[in-house]
Amino acid sequence: MKKLFYTLILIISAMMIFSCESQENKAIRTMCQDIHNRYPLATLQDIYKTCYQDFFGAEHLMNDTAAARQYIHYELEQCRDTDLSLMPLREPTGFRHRFVRINFANIVDGQLTEEQLVMMFVGAAAHDNAYSDDWASEWALIEQIALEVNPDWADDELQAELTEAAEKHYAVRHSEAFREAYNPHYRIVRNK
Repeated sequence: MKKLFYTLILIISAMMIFSCESQENKAIRTMCQDIHNRYPLATLQDIYKTCYQDFFGAEHLMNDTAAARQYIHYELEQCRDTDLSLMPLREPTGFRHRFVRINFANIVDGQLTEEQLVMMFVGAAAHDNAYSDDWASEWALIEQIALEVNPDWADDELQAELTEAAEKHYAVRHSEAFREAYNPHYRIVRNK
C-alpha cells in the first residue's frame, strides 16, 4: 500500500511539473513542432527568422515607401513563374503571431493587388514594433526549446552565429535549404 501511495505521489508530482510549463514556453514548443512538421527541411536559422519577424515586425526592411513598392514589384516579377504553393497564403510569424506572412501567391491569384500588399507592409513597418528590448534573452529561450523539439537542429557554428545576431538585433535570411525547398516569397504585415 505504501508503494502504491508513493507511486501515486510521483505521478501527481510529474503531472504538476509538466502542467507548470509556462504558456510562453508551450507556445514556443508548439510553434517549433509546427515548423518541423510543415517544413521538414527548415533549420534553426528559419526558427530564428520567424521569431525575429514576430519580435521586431517589418521595420528592419523599411527605409521608404517608394523603395518598398519598387522592391515588392521587382520580387513579384521574379517569382511569377515559380511555384508559390509550397508555403501557405497566410502564415503567422513566431509564437505570439503579432505579424503574418502574406505569400505573393495572393497577388498572382488575384486575392490582393500589389498596391494593397504594399500599403499593408508599409503600415506594418511604419511603427516601432519591437516587443521588448531583450531579444537576446528571448532568442536563448527559443533556441533551447527548439533544440528540445528537434535535436537535429543543433549546429554549433550556426548557433554561435545566431547568438551573435540576437545580441546585435540582426535579422537573418531563410536558410539555403528552406529557400530551395519552399520558395518563400512574402511580406509580413500586422496580424489584424
